[in-house]
Amino acid sequence: MLIPPLLSQGDKIAIVAPAKKIQSDLTFAVNTLTEWGLTPVLGEHVLATDHYFAGTDNQRLQDLQEALDNPEIKAILIARGGYGTTRILEQINWSNFLESPKWVCGFSDITSLITELNNRSVACIHGPMAVTLDWDEQTTESVKSMLFEGRVNYDIPPHPLNQLGQTNAALIGGNLSIICNTIGTSSEVQTKGKILFLEEVGEYFYHLDRMLVQLKRAGKLDALTGVIIGDFSSIKDHKDCFGANALEIISRNITDLNIPIAYGFPLGHEKRNLPVYCGVPAIFDVSEKGVNLKYEV
Repeated sequence: MLIPPLLSQGDKIAIVAPAKKIQSDLTFAVNTLTEWGLTPVLGEHVLATDHYFAGTDNQRLQDLQEALDNPEIKAILIARGGYGTTRILEQINWSNFLESPKWVCGFSDITSLITELNNRSVACIHGPMAVTLDWDEQTTESVKSMLFEGRVNYDIPPHPLNQLGQTNAALIGGNLSIICNTIGTSSEVQTKGKILFLEEVGEYFYHLDRMLVQLKRAGKLDALTGVIIGDFSSIKDHKDCFGANALEIISRNITDLNIPIAYGFPLGHEKRNLPVYCGVPAIFDVSEKGVNLKYEV
């Protein structure tokens, strides 16, 4: 696994939008990155619009490709999620980036980029984006620590559904819908020997069950070393009652896995969205006292 260099004062960090158009101000993100001692560089088309998208596919691809290739750019902060990243993934030229990898940080729709990077053996960060950088102070400070210091240590309260155990492995995962959508593509999530983390927002209960069943049928749960269940926000019932809530649906699909499982990890579409490295070995400990997840690059 290629682990990008940590950042230093004065480094340039790109903000690009490979998915939905920006509907909020980037001032907070720019000011925060500047306060960290970084030099934010906005993609040429980061504020462009093409109906739903942040510019045309070609414009979004151009900005992401420039950020990946430019040797002066040392990290990439994705502006926002939504939908659109998968439309340009197949057109990316990775050759320069793989010779000189840099940190990429984002979540939600960016899950497909995370799995693509994982498949190309490059570590990245599942974490806040430019438009969410002001949501939670701990989240923001954690991603700063990960970019500059290469370490993070989280202690999470116990949950009644947790399964106890400890493992040392790399994380992979993200948004459940996007994880399922990668199956059968070049970005297909590879879970063998990994700790899988999942989050979701705005889906129906039966959709949630269907996606988890798909992961099981595709063999994506067979060789895991751990599972982290993040936030499942605004999951709703259909007019025909499904008969189980989100946690019940998740639990009955993974409870037979004889591995450590942590529920209630603050990761996803809530204000507190703790960043995690993907591709960097982590110590994951689920005990009666709670959950500890720690890294050191």
